[in-house]
Amino acid sequence: MRSGVVSAGPAFVLMVLLASVLGGCAEQPVSETTAAELERMAVAGDWNSIAVTDVNCTSQTETCAKVHATKGDGCLRLAIQQPQSASAQDSRMHELLDCAEQGYRNALARQPSKTAPSRISYHGGLLLTLSERRNRLDNVRVNKQDRENEKLLMAAQDARREVPDSALGFLYGASAHVYRATLKPRGRDRCNDLRQAESLLRRSPPPPEELAAEQERIRALTQRQLHENACPRIIRR
Repeated sequence: MRSGVVSAGPAFVLMVLLASVLGGCAEQPVSETTAAELERMAVAGDWNSIAVTDVNCTSQTETCAKVHATKGDGCLRLAIQQPQSASAQDSRMHELLDCAEQGYRNALARQPSKTAPSRISYHGGLLLTLSERRNRLDNVRVNKQDRENEKLLMAAQDARREVPDSALGFLYGASAHVYRATLKPRGRDRCNDLRQAESLLRRSPPPPEELAAEQERIRALTQRQLHENACPRIIRR
């Protein structure tokens, strides 16, 4: 059951894996060579080279943020390409997901503007990374699944606060609430999370075309779970 809660479809994956645009001159301490090389690798789809490139800039600049995000993109794309049987516990998968998470968190931290459009991409990459890690823990202890799901819930909350016009934080938040509900015994113990998922979907901005099917899938799953767990109906006045 849980493995299908938020398994992203191809369109969803493509939506949040937005390529980082590395334009202009690189501010210190990002070298022009590093920025240009990463741009070339991204255009060529050379994710392996990106994943092993050392990115250590700490400046609060657009370029520094983009370089970190590109490193995250490379690692996340490689992680998604791993066989479905690869668990987040596997050393290669663990390394790639850690690399992706750190890249996107660094990008958000280095981005000097809280209103920059690129933050949607950075939040989207982080959300997909955390979802991918959580989904690949289905065969390990429940407490690990719960811990990773809580990280996803918090990241979705941050995304809704920073980019409220994007549907990403609402959809990932809703799917994480449904996932948390499935970790609980069947019945009304699940209802609070399911209602929160329902509320997020209702409040979500209209998604882009690429996200419409994913939104409807999560909405249908939420409604089915509400019915199967006999959750009381809420009468709105």
